[in-house]
Amino acid sequence: MTPPQPRPAQELARRLLRDAPAQGDPDAVAAATEQVCGRVSANLSRWFGIDGTNALFARALVRAQTDHPALANVRYSRQSTVCLEGLAESAPIHGAEAVADGVAAILTALIELLGRLIGQDIALRLVEHSLQADAAADARETGEENQQ
Repeated sequence: MTPPQPRPAQELARRLLRDAPAQGDPDAVAAATEQVCGRVSANLSRWFGIDGTNALFARALVRAQTDHPALANVRYSRQSTVCLEGLAESAPIHGAEAVADGVAAILTALIELLGRLIGQDIALRLVEHSLQADAAADARETGEENQQ
Protein backbone atom coordinates (compact mmCIF):
# COMPACT_ATOMS: atom_id res chain seq x y z
CA MET A 1 0.00 0.00 0.00
CA THR A 2 1.35 3.42 -0.93
CA PRO A 3 1.51 6.19 1.66
CA PRO A 4 -0.99 9.05 1.28
CA GLN A 5 0.14 11.90 -0.95
CA PRO A 6 0.73 15.24 0.78
CA ARG A 7 -1.80 17.94 0.05
CA PRO A 8 -0.66 20.81 -2.22
CA ALA A 9 -0.90 23.25 0.69
CA GLN A 10 1.22 20.96 2.84
CA GLU A 11 3.82 20.63 0.08
CA LEU A 12 4.06 24.40 -0.32
CA ALA A 13 4.33 24.90 3.45
CA ARG A 14 7.27 22.49 3.53
CA ARG A 15 8.90 24.28 0.58
CA LEU A 16 8.54 27.61 2.38
CA LEU A 17 10.31 26.10 5.37
CA ARG A 18 12.93 24.09 3.47
CA ASP A 19 15.78 26.44 4.41
CA ALA A 20 14.70 26.64 8.03
CA PRO A 21 16.36 23.97 10.16
CA ALA A 22 13.87 21.39 11.47
CA GLN A 23 16.28 20.10 14.09
CA GLY A 24 19.13 21.40 16.16
CA ASP A 25 19.20 24.61 18.15
CA PRO A 26 15.60 25.44 19.14
CA ASP A 27 16.31 29.18 19.08
CA ALA A 28 17.66 28.97 15.52
CA VAL A 29 14.64 26.96 14.40
CA ALA A 30 12.24 29.44 16.00
CA ALA A 31 14.02 32.41 14.41
CA ALA A 32 14.11 30.82 10.95
CA THR A 33 10.47 29.74 10.98
CA GLU A 34 9.47 33.14 12.35
CA GLN A 35 11.24 34.77 9.41
CA VAL A 36 9.25 32.63 6.96
CA CYS A 37 5.96 33.58 8.63
CA GLY A 38 6.97 37.23 8.50
CA ARG A 39 7.68 36.98 4.76
CA VAL A 40 4.36 35.26 4.08
CA SER A 41 2.50 37.78 6.21
CA ALA A 42 4.16 40.74 4.48
CA ASN A 43 3.42 39.27 1.05
CA LEU A 44 -0.24 38.53 1.80
CA SER A 45 -0.83 41.93 3.41
CA ARG A 46 -0.08 43.51 0.05
CA TRP A 47 -3.11 41.71 -1.36
CA PHE A 48 -5.51 41.37 1.57
CA GLY A 49 -4.50 44.24 3.82
CA ILE A 50 -3.32 44.03 7.37
CA ASP A 51 -6.71 43.11 8.80
CA GLY A 52 -7.32 40.37 6.23
CA THR A 53 -3.89 38.88 6.79
CA ASN A 54 -4.32 39.08 10.57
CA ALA A 55 -7.61 37.20 10.30
CA LEU A 56 -6.12 34.49 8.07
CA PHE A 57 -3.08 33.94 10.29
CA ALA A 58 -5.10 34.01 13.51
CA ARG A 59 -7.57 31.43 12.17
CA ALA A 60 -4.77 29.24 10.77
CA LEU A 61 -3.00 29.33 14.14
CA VAL A 62 -6.15 28.22 15.97
CA ARG A 63 -6.55 25.31 13.54
CA ALA A 64 -2.91 24.26 13.94
CA GLN A 65 -2.97 24.55 17.75
CA THR A 66 -5.44 21.67 18.05
CA ASP A 67 -2.83 19.16 16.84
CA HIS A 68 0.40 20.83 17.93
CA PRO A 69 0.99 21.38 21.67
CA ALA A 70 4.13 23.40 20.86
CA LEU A 71 1.79 26.14 19.62
CA ALA A 72 -0.40 26.24 22.74
CA ASN A 73 0.99 29.57 24.00
CA VAL A 74 1.80 31.07 20.61
CA ARG A 75 -0.14 34.10 19.41
CA TYR A 76 -0.14 35.79 16.02
CA SER A 77 0.71 39.47 16.26
CA ARG A 78 1.27 41.79 13.36
CA GLN A 79 1.91 44.63 15.79
CA SER A 80 5.11 43.27 17.34
CA THR A 81 8.54 42.65 15.90
CA VAL A 82 7.77 38.95 15.62
CA CYS A 83 4.86 37.43 13.78
CA LEU A 84 4.36 34.50 16.16
CA GLU A 85 4.71 35.65 19.75
CA GLY A 86 5.73 32.89 22.12
CA LEU A 87 7.33 30.70 19.46
CA ALA A 88 10.86 31.36 20.70
CA GLU A 89 9.78 30.51 24.27
CA SER A 90 8.06 27.31 23.10
CA ALA A 91 11.06 25.97 21.16
CA PRO A 92 13.29 25.06 24.15
CA ILE A 93 10.35 23.44 25.94
CA HIS A 94 8.86 21.38 23.11
CA GLY A 95 11.89 21.00 20.86
CA ALA A 96 12.93 22.28 17.49
CA GLU A 97 11.16 19.61 15.47
CA ALA A 98 7.82 20.14 17.22
CA VAL A 99 8.03 23.89 16.61
CA ALA A 100 8.95 23.41 12.94
CA ASP A 101 6.05 20.96 12.50
CA GLY A 102 3.72 23.43 14.20
CA VAL A 103 4.72 26.28 11.92
CA ALA A 104 4.30 24.00 8.89
CA ALA A 105 0.79 23.24 10.15
CA ILE A 106 0.04 26.97 10.50
CA LEU A 107 1.19 27.63 6.94
CA THR A 108 -0.74 24.62 5.63
CA ALA A 109 -3.92 25.79 7.36
CA LEU A 110 -3.37 29.34 6.09
CA ILE A 111 -3.01 28.17 2.49
CA GLU A 112 -6.07 25.94 2.78
CA LEU A 113 -8.17 28.75 4.29
CA LEU A 114 -7.07 31.11 1.57
CA GLY A 115 -7.84 28.42 -1.02
CA ARG A 116 -11.40 28.18 0.26
CA LEU A 117 -11.80 31.93 -0.22
CA ILE A 118 -10.12 32.54 -3.58
CA GLY A 119 -9.47 29.08 -5.01
CA GLN A 120 -6.60 26.71 -4.42
CA ASP A 121 -4.57 27.57 -7.53
CA ILE A 122 -4.57 31.31 -6.84
CA ALA A 123 -3.88 30.78 -3.13
CA LEU A 124 -0.90 28.57 -3.91
CA ARG A 125 0.49 31.11 -6.37
CA LEU A 126 0.08 34.04 -3.97
CA VAL A 127 1.81 32.27 -1.11
CA GLU A 128 4.46 30.91 -3.45
CA HIS A 129 5.50 34.51 -4.16
CA SER A 130 6.86 34.53 -0.60
CA LEU A 131 9.62 32.22 -1.82
CA GLN A 132 10.96 34.84 -4.19
CA ALA A 133 13.82 37.04 -3.06
CA ASP A 134 11.96 40.30 -3.60
CA ALA A 135 9.13 39.14 -1.31
CA ALA A 136 11.56 39.14 1.62
CA ALA A 137 11.19 42.91 1.95
CA ASP A 138 8.87 43.50 4.85
CA ALA A 139 5.74 45.42 3.91
CA ARG A 140 5.73 47.02 7.35
CA GLU A 141 8.95 48.80 6.44
CA THR A 142 8.12 49.61 2.82
CA GLY A 143 4.54 50.68 3.47
CA GLU A 144 3.38 48.68 0.43
CA GLU A 145 0.68 46.77 2.23
CA ASN A 146 -2.95 47.29 1.32
CA GLN A 147 -4.39 49.45 4.09
CA GLN A 148 -8.04 48.72 3.22
